[in-house]
Amino acid sequence: METNSQFSLILACYNEEDNLKKTVEESIQVLHSLFKSFEIIIVEDNSLDKSPRIADTLAKNNPSVKVIHNPINLGQGISLLIGLKKANGELVMHNGADRPFNIHDLNKILPLFPEYDIAIVSRSNRAAYSFWRKLSSWGNNLLRWLFFGLQFSDLNFVQVYKKELIKDISILSRSAAFVTQELILKAKQKGYKITEIKLQYYRREAGTSHHGKKRDILWALIDMINFWLEFKIK
Repeated sequence: METNSQFSLILACYNEEDNLKKTVEESIQVLHSLFKSFEIIIVEDNSLDKSPRIADTLAKNNPSVKVIHNPINLGQGISLLIGLKKANGELVMHNGADRPFNIHDLNKILPLFPEYDIAIVSRSNRAAYSFWRKLSSWGNNLLRWLFFGLQFSDLNFVQVYKKELIKDISILSRSAAFVTQELILKAKQKGYKITEIKLQYYRREAGTSHHGKKRDILWALIDMINFWLEFKIK
C-alpha cells in the first residue's frame, strides 16, 4: 500500500539512547513502504545521555529525519506541541521513542482516512504497566468522564490527525497527559469526525520510562480543571 499523502511522524525524545536509533530506522522502513513522501521529526528535549548525538547522526544520514533541539528540558507535552507545529504532512502522528506503538500497525489506521479527521489508537492491553501507572490511568479516565462525558476510552496513547485540524485548534495545555486530550476535546466541540481503533501496546525493551510521575499527574490535573472551567463557560 502506498499513498500520495505526505506523512509526519513526531518522536518526543528524552534520554532514549537505547531506543532512538532502532525506532527511527524501523519507522523509516515502514513509512517508505507506505508513503511517497514522509518526515520524521525528533524533538530532542535536552537529554542528558547520547540521544542528541544519535538524533543528529540519524538526520545527517537520512534526509527524511529532522531534529529540533529544545534549549532546556521542556517536557513531553511541550515537545509534542513543538512537533505538531513543525509538521508538514497531510497526516500527522506521534509515537514514543521507545516504540509503545508498533509502526507496522499503521497500515490498519490509514484506511480510516480521509473519512475521519482523527483516528484515536486505544491500548488493547496494559498488562505491562505497573500498578501505579494503571491506577493513574484509571483515575485520569474517570475524571475525564466526570468532567466531559466522553465515550473515548484512551486519549493518551497514539493518534493520527489531519494537518488542517491541527492548524485550526489552539492548545493551551502543556502537560504530557492533557495536550492530546485538549486537542481531541476541542476537535469534538468543532464537529470534526473522530474514530477509535484498538491496537496492541508494546512494553519498552530498554531504558527507563519518564511518564506517570506525581508532578506530571498534578500538572495534568491543573490543565484538566482549567479546560473544564473553559468548557463549562462555553
